[in-house]
Amino acid sequence: MKSKKILVWFRNDLRLHDNEMLVEAIAKSDCILPIYFFDPRHFESTSFETEKTGARRAQFLLESVSSLRTAFQKLGGDILLIQGKPEEHIPAIVEQLEISEVYHHREVGPEETIISTYVEDALWKQRINLKHFIGHTLYNKEDLPFPIKDIPDVFTQFKKKTERDAIVKSCHESPLEIDFVENENWGALPSLLELGFAEAGFVNFDDEAKGGN
Repeated sequence: MKSKKILVWFRNDLRLHDNEMLVEAIAKSDCILPIYFFDPRHFESTSFETEKTGARRAQFLLESVSSLRTAFQKLGGDILLIQGKPEEHIPAIVEQLEISEVYHHREVGPEETIISTYVEDALWKQRINLKHFIGHTLYNKEDLPFPIKDIPDVFTQFKKKTERDAIVKSCHESPLEIDFVENENWGALPSLLELGFAEAGFVNFDDEAKGGN
């Protein structure tokens, strides 16, 4: 019998603790393939000629991905790291590794939403489902004590009714066991230089903290 493999596409959710997407992927599959993309679009300039991602944010991102990788390695697996656009790589990975379904957290930003659409359209051609999760809010819309169309216009009314009638769900515990898709090359963590930053000009967090107030 063919095993069910779920690709878990990490975005701004680089954690094991309280990650509903990850917990459900583990429960619904025989094995999972965690993946993170260093999307070149995140490191471009905006239309206002400002940086989308500065050196400090990029450094924090690298540290977060590295920490997540270490957590997966302690569980006997890893996370696939790719420098490139998700919509250009995910379809090929799905076909190569016989992935059954792709999970990801839905973002609310316009650019992130468009990228999700690109991936979803590409997977639709392969008859593969892209399942969306919400992982960045205190409440899911289904947890509110009123339909979205009936949200109070005044915040105080919204606040009082939500505090009185809504329930905050319990956190999802970090998984203690994970079965991973077999994979030979998990990819290397890029350097700041490879992401387009001049490492020599970057201020080390620790050194800056020691410099005084």
